[in-house]
Amino acid sequence: MKKNKYLILTILWMLFIFVMSQTPGDDSSKQSNFIVDIIIHILPITRDTLSFIVRKCAHMTEYAILAFLLYKTFVHKQNPLIKSFLFTFLYACSDEFHQLFIAGRAGQFKDVCIDSTGALIMLLIIYFINKRKDKKRLR
Repeated sequence: MKKNKYLILTILWMLFIFVMSQTPGDDSSKQSNFIVDIIIHILPITRDTLSFIVRKCAHMTEYAILAFLLYKTFVHKQNPLIKSFLFTFLYACSDEFHQLFIAGRAGQFKDVCIDSTGALIMLLIIYFINKRKDKKRLR
């Protein structure tokens, strides 16, 4: 069961992303605006700019978490970082395609790039942590 723990968490996270993508555009904006309403009083920034930043950070975070879970799923396979990134990229592509069929949503390749950037940042963090651990083991 321990081996399958990350696979199960990965599938659950993918379902979460799918459900979030099912949300019509107006409802999705309302979710983002909840966070924006909290932050807008702290930062001197326009509402539209802050809303854009919050939405895109949410995309990056969702896919960073997916990349982490995929890495943990593939960790004992060959090239887990590359497999994790490719799988995350393909899932981001399928997610944007899925959004083409949701009212008020639009599938956009720039969102695939933003999602993939979140994944890439997470996988780079994992890479450098692993590299540091390897250096310590060699000492």
